[in-house]
Amino acid sequence: MLNMDAVIDARDKAERAAPPVRIIYSSRTGNTRTVAEHLSLRFGISAVNAKEELAARKAEAEVGLPRQGDAAGADSDILLLGMWAWRGGPNPTMRTFMRGLRGRRVFLFGTMAAWPDSPHAQDCLNCARTLLDEGGNSLAGHFFCQGRLDPRLMGKGHHPLTPERMKRLEEAAHHPDMADLLKAEAAARAALHGLGILPVNLHVFQAMLNA
Repeated sequence: MLNMDAVIDARDKAERAAPPVRIIYSSRTGNTRTVAEHLSLRFGISAVNAKEELAARKAEAEVGLPRQGDAAGADSDILLLGMWAWRGGPNPTMRTFMRGLRGRRVFLFGTMAAWPDSPHAQDCLNCARTLLDEGGNSLAGHFFCQGRLDPRLMGKGHHPLTPERMKRLEEAAHHPDMADLLKAEAAARAALHGLGILPVNLHVFQAMLNA
């Protein structure tokens, strides 16, 4: 028989023992937000838009509120950062956010119209890693998947709309799907586990099995 008192106690202990973890994301068409909200739901961690976070930090600085640590994410040692791909790297808002980080442990997730195992995806990862390295941050893991391209960008830039590219964009329009979300969750869970952290809901699940 399930002992709900034991489950609740396990959850409370896990929440008290776990170091602060936050999800900060930037999204243009909703692709990255979808992944962030899935991780938020599954891990019981709030997801905050990076633009809002940066605005709040700026407002605090303008009124002279004291702050400690770096300019963004100072209250979290571990961050799950969500980006969308832009010119071979994180989008501008996320680049700004990353440049303000110091000494954080990061799991990076992102969406792009390109294939997630393409050279373009590797360029995005390398760019993000460089930005994080500049602040003495460490990358604990990453996950990329396809996402719908903003229709306003269709046909713009230096990439011609070849039949091959049109086929890829048509496929990207169906992502992120549930399979992508589950893969993102698994990758984030593995990264957190590697950092010695188990998301709260996993503690609860184990308590239920052992009840």
